[in-house]
Amino acid sequence: MDKKVLIVDDDQGICISLAILFREEGYFVEEATDSGKAAMLIKDNKYDVCLFDYKMKGLNGIDLLRITKKINPRCAVFIISGMLNINELCANEMDAGLLAGIINKPFNVEELFKKIAAIV
Repeated sequence: MDKKVLIVDDDQGICISLAILFREEGYFVEEATDSGKAAMLIKDNKYDVCLFDYKMKGLNGIDLLRITKKINPRCAVFIISGMLNINELCANEMDAGLLAGIINKPFNVEELFKKIAAIV
């Protein structure tokens, strides 16, 4: 059975590009460009991997991480961001073991899949 991935980024181009890459690797992919839709998808589905943009309107990536972990504690959640201080912003979640990793934008595709393969 395919691993199920949720990609959430308010940049539609990033969502589409990542979805294509993951599908080519054999993953089942769902995507959302707003945090409200993402929260509904998280509540209605069980994902193996989630990639959340840190900064979005409404809920941010950490808010979605918390929702995900309450519903599906085994889901591997990654934050994707172009912010220079993202490691500091996510330090508590990393230290608590809630966050599987941080993927910096622009991202290296090989590095992205290595990080995910190491977790799932």
